[in-house]
Amino acid sequence: TARALSATLLILIGAAALIMVGCSSTPSKNEIPPTTDTRAAVADAAIQALGRPYRAGAAGPQAYDDSGLVYAAYQSVGAALPRDIQAQLDTGKPIELAEAEPADLLFFRVEDSQGGDRLLVGMYTQAGEMLMANPGFGGSNSGVALFDTDDDFWAQRLVGVVRQLP
Repeated sequence: TARALSATLLILIGAAALIMVGCSSTPSKNEIPPTTDTRAAVADAAIQALGRPYRAGAAGPQAYDDSGLVYAAYQSVGAALPRDIQAQLDTGKPIELAEAEPADLLFFRVEDSQGGDRLLVGMYTQAGEMLMANPGFGGSNSGVALFDTDDDFWAQRLVGVVRQLP
């Protein structure tokens, strides 16, 4: 009958709409291929910022803060990463520094100028090396630079290493 045909047509239209909504959703970070190439692309994107100045709240391309640098590098390859540094630490898989690969995140707790503490994040690039938009801790000038992960200043303040890409 015409009424049954109309009901069937409405059900089909509704199902098609649901499928379209599902297809248009934002891809999750788990859809990024877990390859060495993806890790290298994230690390390379961060390395492109070497020498840029540090500026609180900045996520490039002219200046960066520490969490903004890693956020921008992940975004450049389409990988989801929270902008907030605490959320960056809380997501992903905790690993040991000895297991770190390019694009893994290293977190440090440092004392700020008011006597409190502050969380900083750097990106592992290769054995013994990380990249960070540093506001001037560890006796270095501020800005995006490479640092030795074995340096006593950083080694004593390491509070976690997190893998964001599988």
